[in-house]
Amino acid sequence: MCSLRVWFLLSFALSSAAAGAATVKPSGSFGTRAQLRECLDLDDALKARSRGLESTAVSINAKMTANEAEAARLADMKKGLDRSDKAAIAAFNQAALAHNEHVQQVDEEASGAEAARTRLAADKADADQKCGAFTYRPADIEAVDKERKKAAAIAGAASAP
Repeated sequence: MCSLRVWFLLSFALSSAAAGAATVKPSGSFGTRAQLRECLDLDDALKARSRGLESTAVSINAKMTANEAEAARLADMKKGLDRSDKAAIAAFNQAALAHNEHVQQVDEEASGAEAARTRLAADKADADQKCGAFTYRPADIEAVDKERKKAAAIAGAASAP
């Protein structure tokens, strides 16, 4: 179980590093303000997805740790099990079935997170392909940055009670 957690974290870290290392901006034409807005919005969305996947990885690792502790409790329970007590055997079997369900749930969550991480890496590559060829004029960057800050302030004020 520990090796699965290490594998999951390692694959997440390596994919994030590989996606970041693959970000090479070829020189190209100047992008428009609309393209800059679109690329910045796309980048924000990708970063939000990445943060979501990071929190999912933390959650999955916590569940894996809980499953490992549960497995240790089951092992201790099995050692002290009175083999002539049918009720104790039934209780142990019930606990073992519950543990197996917990392990299966975490495995499914880990598989789903891995698939989401793969989709994110592909989307990052698409975004780099789409947005990486542009250079933006400093005046356009300043203007779009002001627009985004103003929009964020308005959104923050609207969400405040």
